[in-house]
Amino acid sequence: MKTKPIAANVRGIFSVRADADPIKLVQEIKASIDEFKAARKATDDAIKTAMEATGADVKAALQKAEAAAKEVKAVSDRLVEAEQKLVENVMKSKAAPKSLGAIIVDSEAYKQFSQGMTSRMRVEANTIIGETGSPGEPSDTLVPSQRLPGIIPGTFRALRLRDVIPSGTTGSNLIKYTRELLFTNAAVEVGEGLQKPESTLTFEEVDSPVRTVAHWIKASKQVLEDAPMLQSYIDTRMRYGVELRIDTQLLNGNGTAPNLSGVTDSGNFTAFTPTTGDTAIDSANRAKYQLVASDYAADTIVMNPADWGAIERLKGTDGYYVVGNPFGGIQPVLWGVPVVVTNAMTAGKFVAAAFQISSQVFNRAGVVVEMFAQDEDNVQKNLLTIRAEARLALATYRPASVLYGDLTI
Repeated sequence: MKTKPIAANVRGIFSVRADADPIKLVQEIKASIDEFKAARKATDDAIKTAMEATGADVKAALQKAEAAAKEVKAVSDRLVEAEQKLVENVMKSKAAPKSLGAIIVDSEAYKQFSQGMTSRMRVEANTIIGETGSPGEPSDTLVPSQRLPGIIPGTFRALRLRDVIPSGTTGSNLIKYTRELLFTNAAVEVGEGLQKPESTLTFEEVDSPVRTVAHWIKASKQVLEDAPMLQSYIDTRMRYGVELRIDTQLLNGNGTAPNLSGVTDSGNFTAFTPTTGDTAIDSANRAKYQLVASDYAADTIVMNPADWGAIERLKGTDGYYVVGNPFGGIQPVLWGVPVVVTNAMTAGKFVAAAFQISSQVFNRAGVVVEMFAQDEDNVQKNLLTIRAEARLALATYRPASVLYGDLTI
């Protein structure tokens, strides 16, 4: 294949083919740079001669300097073409930085040099930048991006209700139990031969259906094969999603299918009414002793983080914090009763309960994460459906042992 010479008036004719080998291009660029140095020296000498010349010699010296400057320009043009071809063949269409030849020709130093305004020229190579586009954004053409290992996880809320409610298992889809509805104790001392009083004791039968809490996502088979760590992360996140919803249902489920009948569902608690002028701390104390008055011992208080934070910030008349030292660890405890702080509780509301005897979770199936290839068009698209689900029921045996209401008026 014939090639067309470029800048034939310059020593060492240099040409570039469309299929030029990158290694040869680099070698040719190096040779052209050496030529550039020689041409620049010749230009320096010509300009020096022109500056020292007098009379008729000035015109001849200037013509010689102009010719030397053209030679420098020709070498620069060849550098530009060679480097552009190298970028095209090596970088495979990726955005390329401005070539060294283009930097030289476009520089202010070269313009002054070519016009004879200076006898020296210096161009810093660090003019090359690592940004492309307008406005400029970092490019991985020159500087490879740094990939951080692993996956930065999202937030995981502390799940607390399951920790304080006793748990059991079941092999059925429905929990039936009978609980005491009302007991009126009429026991009294009776004299000999007199009528004994009658007490009242009534019961009710309660059904707690086993409910399913589930969700799913889709992921490509390739990404799961190529990133094993992603599999375990998805598994963890999907399990957490189910547990998070269960935590909310245990507290707020309204009992309407397919919801659980949660602790604050009607019929599962006794209403608490705060006293006018009381603080949140006062209400917690009154709730504790209202349970004691019903012969129950409170073992848990459930509160929203905003309400607990407000309690932590309370100060006495002396300016000191009431609850504890802000520079030390403060355990959420009120009046000797542990406090569960959770976003599942509505701000301004709270629960005080004897959970150890009031309620029980029945697990029909723990949280299970499964993958399915045959789902919709998964086979055609090489996708996997990932499903996580759990089945459980909540039984509330003693509504009188659970108080629920406003913290303050």
